[in-house]
Amino acid sequence: MHSIPCRIHNCHHCCIETEMLLIKSDIKRIQTKLGISPVKFVYQTEEGHWMLRNKTFNGEKICFFLQRDGLCSIYDFRPEGCQFYPCIWDLDSHKVVSDDYCPHFDEFVCDENLNKSLELFILKLFGKL
Repeated sequence: MHSIPCRIHNCHHCCIETEMLLIKSDIKRIQTKLGISPVKFVYQTEEGHWMLRNKTFNGEKICFFLQRDGLCSIYDFRPEGCQFYPCIWDLDSHKVVSDDYCPHFDEFVCDENLNKSLELFILKLFGKL
């Protein structure tokens, strides 16, 4: 969905100490494509949500799937949350906003066209669907 600014700037800031929540279809898709156990790349939070694991590389915690060259090894079938990012759902306004944690957030289009898709993802994420 959004990759161009990341590639232009050779940026993977969002993959450092990632806190990416996963939905069951993300886990199943990654497991099927890679043929590996989810135990390797996901863990369950205290709240019962599934979260993408980090690994340690050069003393830094990075996404389990981030390669040494800064590229995602599962880009073509990455989690839905990664596909939307840096567009996130604002719980207060109930609409899509840009996450200013992303150093290039202003180069992405996070508008009302994503409202329905991102809202549906959030409902799946928190078990409302």
